Amino acid sequence: MGWPQITYLGLTFVGLGVALAKHGQPRTGKWNVGVNLTLTAIVNAVLYAGGFYS
Repeated sequence: MGWPQITYLGLTFVGLGVALAKHGQPRTGKWNVGVNLTLTAIVNAVLYAGGFYS
């Protein structure tokens, strides 16, 4: 893994941390860590299938 992959994973974990910290708080919609985790998994699966992590 090179710096682009490590940078992307770091930013992803920061985003998940923010979603986890704000879970259930109001905004235009509610913060939901489950939705955020599901979307992150889908994006990472597509990136993995496309060879981003190779």
